[in-house]
Amino acid sequence: MQICRKELSAYQRRSLRTIETMMGVCIALSILLLSILVRYNPSISVRYGIAFLSIAPVVVTILLVARYLRGENDEYMRNLVVESLLSGLGAVLVADSFFSFVQPLSFVIPIGNLSLDVFVLTASFAMEWKLWRNR
Repeated sequence: MQICRKELSAYQRRSLRTIETMMGVCIALSILLLSILVRYNPSISVRYGIAFLSIAPVVVTILLVARYLRGENDEYMRNLVVESLLSGLGAVLVADSFFSFVQPLSFVIPIGNLSLDVFVLTASFAMEWKLWRNR
């Protein structure tokens, strides 16, 4: 997303930048933890630790979005953010439904945990597109 938009207030730019940064942290941490699981064979307790570590930035991102929606005065921007998040969630549900049936073919197509990646990309793209469309 273009952070220097003139039509957004300072609160909106700061909040959206923080949320998108946390979404990027979610993806980076997911990739790092998946590569650790693939490369090494950790014990079950380490796997539980990795699982809890992987959900920490997701929970923080959800709390940041909730804080932003609580503090946002502009109902139009609230609507755009909620619509963008729902678009991302819908894309994740579609992608997960599709890839759940091709899982037996994963030896041909290397499929990792795409849910978070699909969500972040779709929600960010939907937000950017909605802001551009409604200038």
